[in-house]
Amino acid sequence: MAWELATSCTNQRVVGSSQIQNEAMQIGRKEIKLNTTSRAYVDPDRINELKTISSESFDLSKLIRLCEELNICFAGECYLSMVMLTRAILDHVPPIFGSSSFQQVANNYSGAKSFKEAMQNLENSSRKISDYYLHSQIRKSESLPNVTQIDFSNNVDFLLSEVIRLLKK
Repeated sequence: MAWELATSCTNQRVVGSSQIQNEAMQIGRKEIKLNTTSRAYVDPDRINELKTISSESFDLSKLIRLCEELNICFAGECYLSMVMLTRAILDHVPPIFGSSSFQQVANNYSGAKSFKEAMQNLENSSRKISDYYLHSQIRKSESLPNVTQIDFSNNVDFLLSEVIRLLKK
């Protein structure tokens, strides 16, 4: 059933996050305790905020779609894909912060100290985990990620809120 949900969602050009949550609830998708109970990884309201931004410098359509796909993968329990999508977001947003890499954002951003520390966690921890799954070759035995291991939802939300703050007019 979860695969059917993910497949039906990916077959649509634009998928609303509230639709993902409704469909997940209808098929009996179990709620997973992150730091909050949720059927979405990226808060649908945060995605809607991104959709309202009109920027002359940055087209947010890819960032929005990456966030929507994170929710699709969360609904389908596709945790390998989720960690890879999180990494894609980190690689995608640095120009918004006037940087060429997320490492520069994490280490040099002149915003609040708490933001900097959260971004350093995203850079160090999520990148190491994604590198592990992206670059490890086949072995005799594997251990696949679970939602606890790849849960960077709070820090991703913090990152998106700062993107919104910077680009709001």
